[in-house]
Amino acid sequence: MFQSVLLATRVPDHEKCKLYTRQLINVKVNPDNGDVSIQESILFAKGSTELKPEGKAFLRRFIPVYSGVIFSKPEFDQEISRVVIEGHTSSEGDDKTNLQLSLLRASSVYTYIFYDMNFPTKASLSQKILAAGRGEIESDKKRDNPGDRKVVFRFQFRSDELKKDITKSSL
Repeated sequence: MFQSVLLATRVPDHEKCKLYTRQLINVKVNPDNGDVSIQESILFAKGSTELKPEGKAFLRRFIPVYSGVIFSKPEFDQEISRVVIEGHTSSEGDDKTNLQLSLLRASSVYTYIFYDMNFPTKASLSQKILAAGRGEIESDKKRDNPGDRKVVFRFQFRSDELKKDITKSSL
């Protein structure tokens, strides 16, 4: 859940739950590295690069909170060198098509965030953001798994210190 992204703010668990509930943000967070996954079905129709209305609504709730955490303390801002928006696809279809689809999905998320949204840390986030397509690289090769069609927000750190803090806090 969103709780792992908020670990860096050292907010008590009961407060994290309140924020999660208040913001209605439902994401999957990898506790080992802080990657935030947003399932494709929320953002895009199958085979599409156009954000669905519910995907736009989700991003309007999620991005200001996510960005706010990144810029909540100078040490977070300094340690997080890049935020990568990664588009992913399932194994259905050929490699070339899936790579293009994943890149265009990441680009759609980027375009929506920076051309259609307004939030206090927008200018600062724009200096850290990178859109990338991963295609079906991390997908289940044995079956078409809709859970593989997703967008991931990944932190790149200048050093391993903040990453270690996040990992320790999530245990």
